[in-house]
Amino acid sequence: MSLLGLFAAPVGAMMAQSKAMQTIGTNLANLNTGGYKRSETNFYTMVAQTYGSNRDIGGVKSITRTLISQQGQLLGSDNNLDVAINGNGFFVLNTQLDGNGPTYYGRDGMLGMALGDEITTTINGNTVTSREGYLVDKNGYYVQGWPVNADQSTFPTDEASLGPIRIDPETFTSNGEATTTAEIGLNVPSNAAVGYNESTFIKAFDADGVAQTYQLRWSNIVLGGHTQTMTPNWALPGGEPAGFTETNAVTAYNNRGYEKEFNVTWTKGANPNEWELQVLEGSDAQSIDGSGDGTPNSLTVTFDPLTGAISSTPTSVTVQGGGSYDEAFTFDLGSMTEVAAAVGAITQTSIANDGTAAAAQDNKYSLEVLENGVPLSIDAASADGTPTVLTVSFDGSGHLQSPLNLEIASATTGPTFTLDISDVTNYASGQLVEGHYDYNGRSNARLHHVTFNDAGEIIGHFADATTRPIYKLPLATFTNPNSLDPVNGNVYRLSGTTSEAVIRTAGGQGAGQFVPNAREISNVDMADEFTSMILTQKAYNIGSTSFKTIDEMSQVARDLKR
Repeated sequence: MSLLGLFAAPVGAMMAQSKAMQTIGTNLANLNTGGYKRSETNFYTMVAQTYGSNRDIGGVKSITRTLISQQGQLLGSDNNLDVAINGNGFFVLNTQLDGNGPTYYGRDGMLGMALGDEITTTINGNTVTSREGYLVDKNGYYVQGWPVNADQSTFPTDEASLGPIRIDPETFTSNGEATTTAEIGLNVPSNAAVGYNESTFIKAFDADGVAQTYQLRWSNIVLGGHTQTMTPNWALPGGEPAGFTETNAVTAYNNRGYEKEFNVTWTKGANPNEWELQVLEGSDAQSIDGSGDGTPNSLTVTFDPLTGAISSTPTSVTVQGGGSYDEAFTFDLGSMTEVAAAVGAITQTSIANDGTAAAAQDNKYSLEVLENGVPLSIDAASADGTPTVLTVSFDGSGHLQSPLNLEIASATTGPTFTLDISDVTNYASGQLVEGHYDYNGRSNARLHHVTFNDAGEIIGHFADATTRPIYKLPLATFTNPNSLDPVNGNVYRLSGTTSEAVIRTAGGQGAGQFVPNAREISNVDMADEFTSMILTQKAYNIGSTSFKTIDEMSQVARDLKR
């Protein structure tokens, strides 16, 4: 080889080390850059032709690789739109709102909002023009995510369902949806005093997304059944003169099994064997003549002078109380008699009453559902629209036995939905203890702000104080992430040697987790970079010294020729 050929090795060395120094400088410049992945320079030998036991002059060449797969440092953030990835995976980004632009992948979770099309909304009767807002990274690329499914709890997992994430306040104001299912968990006390009652309140959405409130009233009094027929076995004193009168109190049960007292007055008429019957609720006379006109009227009752049995018609009257839960019942006179020579008080042998009284029972509670203070029918079997109080039964260990579900149908504009009460228990807590309440449907409230959780779900916080998941972020994983091509803005795209992206959910099949309120900065270690800088500088100096020595040798050779 000629003397001039000796310059090749030191020149290559200086060029390679210069490239290494440039890489180190770029790394240090991006020490605090979000999502930046450091590069390192490696070298490989260039071997020239060999002949015999000799080798022609060789050299060195540099190659730079980016360590994309290495995790960067995570820093906390006060911004709710900041989210970091801890572990494998990349955000999926698109340069165009419609998804027709290039797809990029990034790790920098410093997210923000970009404005979209104009929208018109009505607020307090006024038409207001605003703009859509979409979640973007620091380059303005649209972050891709999955919208929540109709059940408001699950998400798609396929790549085709990914789209831009809209998070402006008006996103869901026209997207209300009625509640169809709900579930509640609570404990009603098994050790409460007799007569205990307490309420809990639940919400549901109507078809327009307007929240409706329902009251669940629990009582440890098991309600009874109303009196349908009352049959007194009484004997009237026929020997008393005209004008004789006596009032007797009778107890009926309303449709909740609570006692309701009526006063029954008998007055001896001017004609033999004839009595006037009057029924009063308190001091108010009831209409018992069967006319249905609501006018308080007495009824003339006549008895057979020989047998003493009732001989007039009707032989029974209908009594309707004036209370909210009073049911009409029949006051049957068929067992009434008149004893011709008897005087004194009415003989009350017995009185039959087919109603059942409300009472406390072990392992049982009563449940009533009210809307705006009005009881609703929750007895799906009856389908009669009559407000019903259900008996809820527990086993000896406090677990619910029946019913496990009940149908709640609004009496106004609210929804009809199934309430799962299987998580209601009956332990000795002393008072009602609320556990959880979950329900589907969507509100029409304005979106106030959003937050992330570690599964990548975007939780919407609405103006009506409700929260629900609205989107979910995917993670794109690669078999060989270090082969991705870096693009300006700390994002990456597929190269000719990169595997296709596999879209996964957080924590699934090797994918990482999301860290809310955090950012991933660069994976550059300043100490390592300065160490590499010193070594690179020394290597460059050695190469330059070699170059200088060869140059001096060439000058000597030139001078010898002269």
